[in-house]
Amino acid sequence: MSPTPQTTSRSRTALPDACPAVRATHPDPYRWSSLGFMTVLGMTLPVVITMIAMTAGGPGEGGRGAGGDGPDDDAGRVAAGARVYQTSCTVCHGPNADGVPMLGKPLRNSGFVQTQTDESLFALVAEGRAPTDPANTTGVLMPPRGAQGLSDDQIRGVVSYLRSIQDPGAPLASVAPWERSPGEGGGPPVTAIRLTDHPGYDLFVSSCTACHGAGAEGMEGLGLPLTTSGFVRGKSDGELIDFIKSGRPSWDGGNTTGIDMPPKGGNPAITDEQLQSIVAYIRALQEAAMGS
Repeated sequence: MSPTPQTTSRSRTALPDACPAVRATHPDPYRWSSLGFMTVLGMTLPVVITMIAMTAGGPGEGGRGAGGDGPDDDAGRVAAGARVYQTSCTVCHGPNADGVPMLGKPLRNSGFVQTQTDESLFALVAEGRAPTDPANTTGVLMPPRGAQGLSDDQIRGVVSYLRSIQDPGAPLASVAPWERSPGEGGGPPVTAIRLTDHPGYDLFVSSCTACHGAGAEGMEGLGLPLTTSGFVRGKSDGELIDFIKSGRPSWDGGNTTGIDMPPKGGNPAITDEQLQSIVAYIRALQEAAMGS
């Protein structure tokens, strides 16, 4: 006979009473796997955390972030500053920062550098120093930002480089050859030089003297001196010819006078051959100034 519904119902209600016994004879099949996983995790987690901390860097010796100020950052800043110095400052101050006669004073073991703060050195490089500045004792223009439009970061690199070439235990470099007047009265106007027998003399007089003076000594409020110009010294003949042909408007970032330099000195008929003669004459003026 088939079981009655009542019998079936009783059979179903009896099953839960048997579950504890079943669980006792058939334990959780995942128990040991779970215990093993937790054991492995407990052993490896500290190692993982340590490796992450070392990779990220921190206050210890595990490394610094890119924005740190550790020795590596200082060395990188000095190296970058040295590269900027070589491309922007050597014309006037020499490749070894020992100075160039009639132009820039020595910067290696410089008493001036050693007595200035980083902020004041930054301001000097950024702003430059005009020949008329009372603190300018050479009579030679120091152009703002190295006449290269150096960025603030590049200037800070140069300052770091200047710090690195100071040796407090060494004698200070002499600046006597650059002192064109005693004390802090400022350098006098650059001596005018005329080389009347030079083939470029007449061309220079007719095209350049109105702004730069008959002896290339410069004119107040107009053209800068050429006999001691680091800009001239740092350019090739071809670059100078191109520069004269193009001129320099007052709004140009490299214009330190605020006065337009007209293309070809305002003489559109002048030829490249004549410009070469003018450049050769300016070179001769600089050689004469070096010997004076």
